[in-house]
Amino acid sequence: MAVPKTDVNLTALYSELNKFGKNGDYNRAIKVAKKILQEAPDEVNAQHCLVVCYIQESDFKNGLSTINKNAALSDSMTFEKAYCLYRLNRTQESLAVLNKENNPEAKHKELKAQVLYRMERFVECLELYKDLIKNTQDDYEAERETNLSAVVASLSLEGTKTSLPMSRDDSYELSYNESIRLLGEGKNAEAEAQLRKAETLCRKSLEEDGATEEEIEDELALIRVQLGYATQLQGRTSESQQMYQMVLKQKPSDVALSAIASNNSAVINGAQNIFDSRRKLKMTRSTVEENEAKFTTRQKQALAVNQCLFLGATSQAEQCRKAIEELKKDYPEGIIEVLLLQATLEFKANRLEEALATLASSKPDSALTAGLAALQLLLEKREFDRAITHLEQLLKQHFRLGLLGSLVSLHSARGQRDKAISLVNEALDKFNKTKADNQVKLLRQAAAFHLKGGEPEKAAACLEQLWKLDSSDTATLARLVLLYSQFDPATAQKKSQQLPPLALDAGVGALDVDALESATWALGLKHARKGPPTGGPTSPGSTGSKKLDEKALAKKKLKKRKKLPKRYDPKVTPDPERWLPRRERSTYRPKKQRDRRYRDARPDVGKGTQGSSAAMQEAENKFDMSNVKASAKPAAAAASSPTTKSIPAATSQRSKPGQGQKKKKRSGKF
Repeated sequence: MAVPKTDVNLTALYSELNKFGKNGDYNRAIKVAKKILQEAPDEVNAQHCLVVCYIQESDFKNGLSTINKNAALSDSMTFEKAYCLYRLNRTQESLAVLNKENNPEAKHKELKAQVLYRMERFVECLELYKDLIKNTQDDYEAERETNLSAVVASLSLEGTKTSLPMSRDDSYELSYNESIRLLGEGKNAEAEAQLRKAETLCRKSLEEDGATEEEIEDELALIRVQLGYATQLQGRTSESQQMYQMVLKQKPSDVALSAIASNNSAVINGAQNIFDSRRKLKMTRSTVEENEAKFTTRQKQALAVNQCLFLGATSQAEQCRKAIEELKKDYPEGIIEVLLLQATLEFKANRLEEALATLASSKPDSALTAGLAALQLLLEKREFDRAITHLEQLLKQHFRLGLLGSLVSLHSARGQRDKAISLVNEALDKFNKTKADNQVKLLRQAAAFHLKGGEPEKAAACLEQLWKLDSSDTATLARLVLLYSQFDPATAQKKSQQLPPLALDAGVGALDVDALESATWALGLKHARKGPPTGGPTSPGSTGSKKLDEKALAKKKLKKRKKLPKRYDPKVTPDPERWLPRRERSTYRPKKQRDRRYRDARPDVGKGTQGSSAAMQEAENKFDMSNVKASAKPAAAAASSPTTKSIPAATSQRSKPGQGQKKKKRSGKF
């Protein structure tokens, strides 16, 4: 029986399609699959191969359109459809397709975990990875464990701690994720150590795989940016800046990494190098707009806030307001940094009430920060009564020892010591009932407050409560003794007996006084005790030392004879003005000048500045504008006032030094 021509063509085309697929030549495989579909449009196998080839070539749009054209294919290829949607950043649609799968396989769960991670639903993602690791055994266990560590690190950055010990740490990915987890917990030094380890493991692993130096440096860029962030949190900004500049100069393939490095570098610049910061932040903004899917919500929010802060710091008020409004639309839940910046702009525009209203609209978790900012604005405007009222309300909502101390200081500065004392007593009563952890700190501060106010009895009562909490605290007991000695010597004597005795045998009694006197290097060489001529200072306990010569010790240094004046008379009382210059003594009489030219100018010597004379003083008084009457014309005053430019006034008629004509001496002859 003869085979139809079409069947012969399909068999040959399928054979050719299979060959191209095995060789990885997906472009030619796509062309063959299209030929098959032209001959037989309902060939499901050809459609399936076409979708797979599109995915292998990262042509997810054509792959998704091929699936959507055939309803049967859409039902049978749910994984491929969800994967295409995931790669096209349509995560919500991808998750909906995966949720419709009745019998999900391991690959469906893997993809769903990736989708949940991109959607930042880390808790659900964590549970899914736990289930996969527990119930799946294949060659991808290492990848799952790495992904699980990434989820744990992301939860740590959000403030959620998870106790999941890593079974191994021999890969640079695990060390990197562990460093992020430590950074989220505030353990910056330990995170830096993990990043150093990850850097070493990364280079070693890639060198073993035969990677080029460019590929190794490109992979190390991520670790170096994170290392710069860890050192920046520890205050080592110079090292961080070097890390960021190294990565930016390298130009990594990940544009999101360059944007983060530029942002962090601009943060280190602060108020310095404004032009460099403007350039870097502009590049960061354009990168975020073009590659939004590569950034997490936390990163995008931080980058946008930094843009606003930079505009505010460079006094670009209008642009800053526009950026704040856009940020509010993107994050309607509110950001405390944006509220603080907006309140600052209102305050600089002398709109205090608007600034306070802005701060009052903060979320409950940031109410304390906003309240402290409002307090600062009130104090800047010197509205102390409103500041005290605001601080009292803030103290009721968020009790902190710092707030209590500030309120006590405000009352004390305004002379309201009774209110300050009542506040301290109320806080002490509250802590005595609740047994709070910071009771010890409050008792110490209360004792210092009463002692500063001249109330040693109340200060002693606070220290008594403190000593009862810890009877082994000898420092508190010593302070009690000092306080009781001011008003109750008997109690002070009784308390002093409870102090531990001095260990004379091992302490003062064992000291070598001669050695201490000879070693007073801190007072200088003049005060140090000199040893014998033949050697250094010796001590009674030293072995093999020579005895000092008794005759040498008996000799005394002769006192240096004081020099007295030639005409010194011990019977005459010295002149009390002998230390003054001769011109300033009361007995001074100037010598008469023979030359008549100096007779009139001589009495003015010693008065005024050097080189001045009576004529010059008269000229200065003549041109002194402070002596001009208030009825003078404003134009004259304006003409005499200095300008901001460094241009000397009225110098056109003044000759330069050395160019004037010398006056000839007058001859005595006619």
